[in-house]
Amino acid sequence: MDVQLVVVKGNPRGRTLTFGPGEYLFGRGTECHVRPDSEWVSRQHCLFSVRSDSIHLKDLGSTNGTLVNGQRLVGERHLAHGDTIQVGPLALQVHVADRLQTSTDDSMVEASKQTTASANDATLVNENVAAILETLKVHSVDKSE
Repeated sequence: MDVQLVVVKGNPRGRTLTFGPGEYLFGRGTECHVRPDSEWVSRQHCLFSVRSDSIHLKDLGSTNGTLVNGQRLVGERHLAHGDTIQVGPLALQVHVADRLQTSTDDSMVEASKQTTASANDATLVNENVAAILETLKVHSVDKSE
């Protein structure tokens, strides 16, 4: 299963990040796959997992927390198409590949309304996000092996 996260709040707004099966660290640390540039984001903030039949998000004890649909995440949670993840002031909407044809711009607008970030946007550290995400599969941990 491929999953896309669309940046609905923060920079680069509108950018789509594609994730294949594996585990991906979000945080400011250099070891992280997705690195929002914000002091509100912990060095290892949360773990995003894409499995063959499900998507999960786990907060890693971050100082400011991880939000899913505006609610603070405690432990691990299953994600569904249309859910919004907020890491610091960066908000990303979940799009499941087989559901992409049914998604609309309206759902992205609605997701951005549901976030509670301040006026300060986060920026992903690397401007060439697409090229970096192409290599994520190499760095991810695949549980099927």
